[in-house]
Amino acid sequence: MKKEILFLFVIAIFLMPNVNALNSDYCVAAEVSDISPSSIGIGDEFTVGIHVENCGNEAPEYISFELIAPPVDISVKEPLIINISNLYYSNSERFITYHMRTADDAQPGAHLIKTRLVYGKEGFLVTNDYNITFEVIGDRAELAIASLKTSPVLPRKGDTVELTIRIENTGDGTAKSVGIYADHPFKGIKQSFIGALDSDEDGPAVLTFIANKKGEFEFPVNITYYDDFGKNEIETELTLNVLRKETDVGAIIIILLILVLSGAGIYYFSKTKREKDRIIHQLLQGENFNREELKETPKKPLKKTREEERDRKRRMEEFKKEVLAKYRK
Repeated sequence: MKKEILFLFVIAIFLMPNVNALNSDYCVAAEVSDISPSSIGIGDEFTVGIHVENCGNEAPEYISFELIAPPVDISVKEPLIINISNLYYSNSERFITYHMRTADDAQPGAHLIKTRLVYGKEGFLVTNDYNITFEVIGDRAELAIASLKTSPVLPRKGDTVELTIRIENTGDGTAKSVGIYADHPFKGIKQSFIGALDSDEDGPAVLTFIANKKGEFEFPVNITYYDDFGKNEIETELTLNVLRKETDVGAIIIILLILVLSGAGIYYFSKTKREKDRIIHQLLQGENFNREELKETPKKPLKKTREEERDRKRRMEEFKKEVLAKYRK
């Protein structure tokens, strides 16, 4: 029984095809011959050339080249599987080309496409896997705070403040969805959106709040944006000084003017009154005055008759009454 089993095993080995011999007779190789252009950007079209060569002694009845599940950000115009015509003799070759395009939102960096080469004849097919690799180049955006401005320039406690933060893109790529969040300690708006900033472009982010406290305040500022390499984030800090509440300078000036004018009026009234009192006192003492200049004139001793003396006294009395009536007004 054992001899029969051994005999059958030997026959089975004899009847099996010689795989090694088949492999040596059938040989097809594939390689990437060209990727053009050599620099592939986001949203660019490019071609991949594949060189297929018969490296064996037999002409395969079947040859196909396939792209296996290309990356989602790469589109291919040709069918993923391309059948290649027979390679009738050794060292014969064929060239196939794939036209591709990177998506507008393609991720920069290395990309890999798996491929598969199948060749042989019915009942005997050889499969070889290859990889196509290439680099997608992207542009980076570089954002920074270009300037700061507050309105009013010197904010005081109780003021409504408008803080303008100007953001500049100094990179080569476009910054998209640029937004700013400033965690200031005041009541008001803390977030602002700019949108897209091209290379060497700047834009303002405006935050409005009420400065309800005084002092020096340092608070964090967060800038977010997207470029060809994905989401980016910048963290920095700003300092804002809020002065104490301003006194109404205009009111103070008006009050001071009123006080000055009132003092001057009181002084003038007092001086005028004193002058009137002095004149009245002198008149009551019997001194003589010049009517026009009201200046004291020296008395001249004259020898008068009684009639002249009475007439002089009468005129003096009338003059006194006239002066008193004038200066008492």
